[in-house]
Amino acid sequence: MRRNTHLILNYLFLGCLTVLFFNDHFFKFQYTSWFTGKLSDAVGIVLFPMLLTYLFPWLRQNSVFVAGVFFAFWKSPFSENFITFYNQISPISIHRVVDYTDLMVSLLLPVPYFLIKNNAVLEQFSLKRINAFAVLLPTVFVLMSTSQPRTYTYSPETGTLTFMDLQFEIKKTKTDLLKEIQDQNLVLEKDTAYILESSRYEISRMGKFDQDAIKNGGDIFKINNADLKNAIVKEIENSSDYKIREIKIGDRTVRNLRFSIKPAFMAMNPKKNSKIVVRGVQIDKNLDENKVGERLREIYKSVITSKFKNF
Repeated sequence: MRRNTHLILNYLFLGCLTVLFFNDHFFKFQYTSWFTGKLSDAVGIVLFPMLLTYLFPWLRQNSVFVAGVFFAFWKSPFSENFITFYNQISPISIHRVVDYTDLMVSLLLPVPYFLIKNNAVLEQFSLKRINAFAVLLPTVFVLMSTSQPRTYTYSPETGTLTFMDLQFEIKKTKTDLLKEIQDQNLVLEKDTAYILESSRYEISRMGKFDQDAIKNGGDIFKINNADLKNAIVKEIENSSDYKIREIKIGDRTVRNLRFSIKPAFMAMNPKKNSKIVVRGVQIDKNLDENKVGERLREIYKSVITSKFKNF
C-alpha cells in the first residue's frame, strides 16, 4: 500500500511539529505555566495519528484509535517499566510525567481523524515539492528529543535537595543492604514523614464526616484514634522508605539521605537485586543556583550510586 505523503507534508502537521520543538526546548522553561505544560500534548496528539498512518498505511482505518490507546498508556504508571528499559539501552533518554489531566487533549483526536479520512482536503494545504524523507527525519528527532524535566528541586531555607529521577539497581537484596548499612554504624530509620505523606489518602478514608456537627458545632470529622494508630504503625512497618540520618558523601557529611528500596524487576535475577530510588538529601542552606549545580555534579548519581553499591 502506497504511503500518502500529504499526511506529513501538510501545514497543520508541520506547524504542530514546529510548536512541539519550540515548546519542549524553550517555552516550557521561559514561560512555565499550565498552558505550556499541555501544549506539547495537544499538538502531539494531532500529529501522531497522521505520522502513524504515513508510516503504516494499513493502519489508516484505526490509526487514531491506536494513537489514543498509546497516549493513555504513555501517561499511565503502566509505562514506567517500558521507559526504564528503553532508557537503559538507548543513547537518547525519554521522560514523561504521569498526569491524568493530560488525557483531555484526546478530545482533539477528531481533527486528525477527519484529515486522514479526507485526503482531498489534506492535499489542498500540503507542500508539493518537498521530499517526505526530509520531514520524516526531523519529526523522529523532535519526538525523541522531548524536553528533559528538571532533575531536582532545592529549598535554600532548609537546604533540602530533592531528586526527581535518581534511581539505579544494585546486586544486593533488601535484607543484605540494610544489614550492611547498619554494620557501618549509620543511623538508619524509616522515613516516616514521606510514608505518612504517601499514605494520607488511605488514612483519611478511615474517618467520616458528621453532617449534623456542622450545625451544632461538634467534631465535623471523626476517626477512631486506636484504629488510626494501628494503621499508621502498620504503614510504617510495611514501608521500604528509609532515611540515613548522617552519612559521608565524597568529602562532605550530608544529612537525611532519603531513599526507597524496591524490587528490581528489570534485573536478570530480581530476587538477588534491588532498585534504589533516592528521594533527597539535606545539604548546605542558602546556596545560589550555581553552587547547587556544582554540588549536584559532585553528589548526584555517580557518588551516591557508588556509595550504595559499595555498602
